[in-house]
Amino acid sequence: MAQFPQSTVYLLKRAELAVRGCVEVALGGVDLTPSQYFILLLVKSEEASSSAELARAMGVLPQSMTELIAPLEKKGAIVRRPDPDNNRILRIELTAAGDRLFAKATEVALRLEQELLEGFDERDLVLLNRMFVELTAKAEAHSYHPKLRRLGKVAAKSKPARPARKTPVRRRAGSEG
Repeated sequence: MAQFPQSTVYLLKRAELAVRGCVEVALGGVDLTPSQYFILLLVKSEEASSSAELARAMGVLPQSMTELIAPLEKKGAIVRRPDPDNNRILRIELTAAGDRLFAKATEVALRLEQELLEGFDERDLVLLNRMFVELTAKAEAHSYHPKLRRLGKVAAKSKPARPARKTPVRRRAGSEG
């Protein structure tokens, strides 16, 4: 079998899959998926409060949010209420039960993080976090990032079909009209 150099992006994906597997099992103990926990986190931190905002923050289609939100609503962890300024927007809020569930899940998540990072030097963690922030910013600004590709498509759709002519049309001699 041919030897390939270990790619940083490959190792990052392997780490993400390994950590996600641990997070799925850990949060399963409080009857949440990682995506549901992320929704609670975004709503609790006031980073997102509508399905559309959550979808953008999570990198999923708005239609997918219904499937992710429904179990949380069924559990009584969240409620959706019409926005006072725009009745077409439903704002999502944590209930008291949702606050308790979020607190319990955060405790589980922090304990898992502590276990996974045990033995890492504090300076290495600071550097790793800084590098993740920088890598995320570069990836989100890259032309291959889905968010930018979608924005490009929207911009292309909003352009006029034909640019307006700046010079008058010259008519040939002898033509009428």
